[in-house]
Amino acid sequence: MNEQALLQQLALGDREAFTTIYQQYHAGIYNYLLKFTRNPALTEDLVHDVFLKIWEVRAQLDIRKSFDSYLYRLARNTALNQLNRLALYDTIRDELLHRLSLDATDQPLMNALETKQYEALLQKALDSLPPQRREAFILCRQQGRSYEEAAAMMHISRNTFKQHLSLAVKSIRDYLLEHGNISLLILLVSLK
Repeated sequence: MNEQALLQQLALGDREAFTTIYQQYHAGIYNYLLKFTRNPALTEDLVHDVFLKIWEVRAQLDIRKSFDSYLYRLARNTALNQLNRLALYDTIRDELLHRLSLDATDQPLMNALETKQYEALLQKALDSLPPQRREAFILCRQQGRSYEEAAAMMHISRNTFKQHLSLAVKSIRDYLLEHGNISLLILLVSLK
């Protein structure tokens, strides 16, 4: 089956067409992304994210243009976005370490009142989540379970778990940004 026919089948939700495309492009996308990340585990996660995005937008793919170019551009953008998030995390972590190195009497990290306010706010954010997202967040971020453990406990695939967790974190972050103190949010996100 040629690429145009595969893409037409993919647009209709054909899983076999998706599997064929995945198998055809996986190695090339992996090697391409590995040049950006230099980290095999992160690269594999990014490859899965790229193909998950392809599946999500399958009906909107413009099959008259080069799918190959689209796929590699999507992979590049996915890698750059993730690397930017990691760089932001490193910046926040460095700031936190700097604050922690200061004398505790000069710069208390968080007083008891702020802690209670944050806990109440976080609980409201958690309560606003759909059940599976809430469970994913609790298992991974509060109980410290690995993606594999948590996915098995929820009886879902690792990729589905990652999607639930990602959406949960985004919803909680948005809730805290809307209802909370941004400096408190930055400190607490970096502690997790």
